[in-house]
Amino acid sequence: MFLTDDHLHTSFSFDGKAQPEAVCRAAIERGLSEITLTDHMDIFSDKPYTYILDCDRWYVTMKELAEKYGNELRVHVGIELGQPQCNPGEARAFLEKYPLDFIIGSVHNMENDIDVFDYDFKALDYRQVYANYVRWLKELALGYDFDIMGHVTYPSRYIYAQTGVKADVMALREQFAEIFKILIESGRGIELNLSGLARGQGDTMPEGDLLRLYRECGGEIITLGSDAHVAEQVGSVAARGQELLKAAGFKYITYFEGRKPQFVKI
Repeated sequence: MFLTDDHLHTSFSFDGKAQPEAVCRAAIERGLSEITLTDHMDIFSDKPYTYILDCDRWYVTMKELAEKYGNELRVHVGIELGQPQCNPGEARAFLEKYPLDFIIGSVHNMENDIDVFDYDFKALDYRQVYANYVRWLKELALGYDFDIMGHVTYPSRYIYAQTGVKADVMALREQFAEIFKILIESGRGIELNLSGLARGQGDTMPEGDLLRLYRECGGEIITLGSDAHVAEQVGSVAARGQELLKAAGFKYITYFEGRKPQFVKI
């Protein structure tokens, strides 16, 4: 079975706990065929891109790992590019300097560079937050360079963690369908983010109904990612992810090499 994990953070990420080499070793031990290391490049409105990542040392390390483990594991070099619309010039400068295999486009921070992680959902109406978040996703889809859109229901993670409520994402069905169609028409896709399963903290992102909506819209490009920040979670739910894709009507999983999608039959 060709097992992948294409959303992985190492100690180069501000919240990563695993040494990069430990991530590769964990993937080999779990029998994975391919991984992409996707440390954070969150873009802030008033800071240079180097604020979030030791870029030169990161890039050399990633390239060395890809070469070192090439006979045991396909290691691709990627990034999770967060909200590039906050500072398009800095996002563009980063991407021009560091050629990559794969770019996850995400939204973590919205107004005033505040991460959704820091929102108080016990005090806020999550529906209003979600509607605003989806507007940010649409802006990302329309104007910025990436290969797949990451954890498209990101607020769900923290709404559930803080309140125990599972957000009704299908209330925004039309807005998500519009975003999916933009991605599909431009040759891009989404990920099935498995962090909720890997951490035992909830559902996938997107949740099942929204995943099926993406497929119904014609979506075929889809990657699997544990969003692991510790080595123990690397590839831990890769097989389960393929089962979920198959149940939703997908025939292939996708990974990227040199920014080009590669398809493997499930």
